[in-house]
Amino acid sequence: MVTRASRLTFAAAVAAVLIWRAWPAPAGDHLACYKVKDQLAKAQFSGVSLLSNTGGPNQNGCTIATGAKLCCDAVDKMGVPPQPGGAGPGASTTRFCCYKVKCQKGPSGNLDFTDQFGSRALPVTTPKMICAPVPGTPSIPECANEGGGCGSCGDGICVSHCGGPGQLVCVSNHTYGQGACTADAACITPGNLCGATSPANCGTGNLNGCFAPCP
Repeated sequence: MVTRASRLTFAAAVAAVLIWRAWPAPAGDHLACYKVKDQLAKAQFSGVSLLSNTGGPNQNGCTIATGAKLCCDAVDKMGVPPQPGGAGPGASTTRFCCYKVKCQKGPSGNLDFTDQFGSRALPVTTPKMICAPVPGTPSIPECANEGGGCGSCGDGICVSHCGGPGQLVCVSNHTYGQGACTADAACITPGNLCGATSPANCGTGNLNGCFAPCP
């Protein structure tokens, strides 16, 4: 059962992701989050301010504790049909690791959320977690002409991105790694892109698979 407390914690975590999201974006507009046992030395960072740029309440006098409690990978989500009142695809994101944060009691408010599952306004008070982006996660190398050469790897080919309808990406033509795929998350090697030489081939097993990006 989803409690009000868990909804507030989730809303705060989402708000924190929006605050920190400033790194180059790889494939995937969703985050799959995992509980982790972080090997970082335990530490605390006090005097932190969390300043919202989306209309949420600002937080001051916060303390962040390491190591991470959750780490999230950027993924493409497949198989959920559009929901009434829901939003379309979002912008690509990157990996994040999330840490416990404790802030002074500050202003509360309502934040509006619209995702694939619907629209709602959720009350928020003080955040429980802060999620920091992980730099260096693979970026999507874009290109302009499907089937043409691209990139600087020497064997780049411009293909349809199966995980991003209507998007073309540059991949290495000699790094085919798997049969039919419909999302980057299906690739055996993390960071590979799901692509095909024609949009119609995405997910069919015909001339498509997982390829290393060609920057």
